[in-house]
Amino acid sequence: MHPRTLVLALCLAPGLAACGGHKTPAGPTPAAPQITCPADIAVHSVPTPTQAVTFDPPMVTGGATPVQTTCDPASGSTFPLGATKVNCTASDASSRTAMCSFNVTLSGFSIGATKYEAFGDSLTAGETGRANITPLAVDAANSYPTKLEQELQAAHPDQGIVVINRGVGGFNTDQTQDSIRRFVPADRPDVVLLLVGYNNLNDNGLCSTGKATTQPCINGINDTALGVRDCIRRVKEANAGVQFTFVSTLTPPGPSGSNRIDPNAINQANIQIRQMIAAEGATLVDSYNVFLGHEAEYVNTDGLHLTPAGYQALADTFFAAIQANVPLTPLSRRQ
Repeated sequence: MHPRTLVLALCLAPGLAACGGHKTPAGPTPAAPQITCPADIAVHSVPTPTQAVTFDPPMVTGGATPVQTTCDPASGSTFPLGATKVNCTASDASSRTAMCSFNVTLSGFSIGATKYEAFGDSLTAGETGRANITPLAVDAANSYPTKLEQELQAAHPDQGIVVINRGVGGFNTDQTQDSIRRFVPADRPDVVLLLVGYNNLNDNGLCSTGKATTQPCINGINDTALGVRDCIRRVKEANAGVQFTFVSTLTPPGPSGSNRIDPNAINQANIQIRQMIAAEGATLVDSYNVFLGHEAEYVNTDGLHLTPAGYQALADTFFAAIQANVPLTPLSRRQ
C-alpha cells in the first residue's frame, strides 16, 4: 500500500480522532437499574387452602442492557392463605442490582364450627391392619381425624380448629353409644363425626366372605343400621349444642384378607345406614362410593383397615361434606 494511503486509512480508523491518534470518548455510562414493584395484591373469598395468583411484572428503568428481572414467588405461582411477600430483583449487564417487594394476601372463609369429635372403631383410631402385626398398630398420624384436622386448619387458618379422635379398636355400635354418652356432654363439640358398624358385622366372622345371605349375618346387618341410628340419637340426647352429625357409610372391603367382610353385607348395611341417616336428620358422608374402584389402593392387606392413602381419602370425603354443609362466612376485606 502507498504510504500516503496507509496514513489516510489510519486517520479514518474507528475510535481515532482524525490524524490525531486519540480515542473517541465513550458514551455516558447507563444509570444503575431501578425497579418498582406492583402494589400489594389482595384476593378474597378463596375457597381452598391455596390458589394461583398472577401479577404484572415490575417496572424497570435504567441499567446496562440486557436487564434481567425475576420475582420469587413468580407470577402464576400457587399462594397459601394469609400474606406472602414477593421479592423482585433487576440485574443488569454490569452486575448491578435493584430490589423491591410487595405482598400477596389471600383471605378465605370463617367456618361456623371449630370443634369436631370423631367416634367409631379401629378405622377411626387409625389402625393399619397390616399383615404380621399383632396387635394391630395404630398409626395416629395417618388416621382420618388427624388428616381432617390438618385439612380444616389449612382451609381456615388461625380459627382454632380441633378434631378429637375417640375411635377405639374393637368397638361396636353399642360401645360407641356409651362413648358418645360419656364424652359429648363434657367436650361439647360443634360437630360429631361417626364411622361405626364394622365390628357388628365382623364379630366371630359373622359376615365374612360368602356369608352375606345367612340369617346370622342378616341379623348383624339389621343390628348395624339400628346401632348407627341409636348413635345419632345419643348425640341428640346429650343436648350439648352439637350443630351437625356427619355419618359415614362403611367402606368396601379389600380384595382379600383375614378381616374381610363380605362386600354384599357391607352394601346391604349401607343401604339401611343411608335410610337411618336421612330419617334422623344427620348428614351423609358417602365414603363407600368414593372408595369403589380403589379398594386395592385404599384398603390394607387384612381386607378391612386402610392404608395411609385410604385414611387420606376418608378425611377428604369428610372434609368435602363439612365444607358443603357447615356455614362459611367470607373473611373481612380489611383483614
